[in-house]
Amino acid sequence: MRLYLVKDEEERLVWVAALAHETMYAYVANTGKFHDNNALRNDFYMVRRFTYEEIGPAEARRLIGQGIGTLNETDHPNALVKWRADPKPLAPADVLSMAAGSNG
Repeated sequence: MRLYLVKDEEERLVWVAALAHETMYAYVANTGKFHDNNALRNDFYMVRRFTYEEIGPAEARRLIGQGIGTLNETDHPNALVKWRADPKPLAPADVLSMAAGSNG
């Protein structure tokens, strides 16, 4: 599993993302979990609207602690409803542990 800091066109920090077997997960601060984010996966492999900087677990933990991935409830209600109902979210500790133990 690889971890990425995802930035938008204005270089704003948007997500901590984890890539595992071509599935992209994004940390959503509103839920406190990583969730499958197919739109982000498509951007990573094809579109490239965002930039992706590979980071380690310590940096990911620091960014998560600072609130990266917090979505405005008014601007993103549908996404948040979907992620709050996600039957298979990943706990940050599990993601960071898998990233620390992986060689890519």
